[in-house]
Amino acid sequence: MKRLLSHALWLLLPNVCGLALAQSRGPWLHLEVKENKTEPVLVKVNLPVSLVDVALDVVREEGLRHGKFKLEHTEITVADMKEIWNELKKAGNAEFLTVEKRHETVRISREGEFVLVKVTEKQEPKVDLKIPVAVVDALLERPGDELNLKAAVAAMRQKQVGDILTVNDNNTRVRLWID
Repeated sequence: MKRLLSHALWLLLPNVCGLALAQSRGPWLHLEVKENKTEPVLVKVNLPVSLVDVALDVVREEGLRHGKFKLEHTEITVADMKEIWNELKKAGNAEFLTVEKRHETVRISREGEFVLVKVTEKQEPKVDLKIPVAVVDALLERPGDELNLKAAVAAMRQKQVGDILTVNDNNTRVRLWID
């Protein structure tokens, strides 16, 4: 009987460990850039969202410290953005902006828990941006003129939204998603 239990444990162990690893894996951020030029270029970045979070703590660039990005020399302040954002959130589901030109249409709207930015050119999708409302809330949560990138990444990790951004521009395609 002991031997049977021992064999059963050895048979179950890989499955249990695999399940535990899959659950602890967490969401990943993916970025893919394809350029179809005379010399095609393909760039793929696949990172655990937790690594992006840690990297934001480590990066020391001008205006970016500890995952907080300070806006300087802009016509609109973060305080202005917060005020506008709070009013947009109150509006609920709505189409906020539509610009239709001869060959291009730009639409900004809110549908459920997402803000959508769509640009089409000659009936073809050019930009498709899908941002969770919670991510914008987190980005704008800091007082003063700082955008909280760490909080936005944490909100993305919780939402696990799928496609966030696709851009098709002539010979370049960009796709950003979380899974």
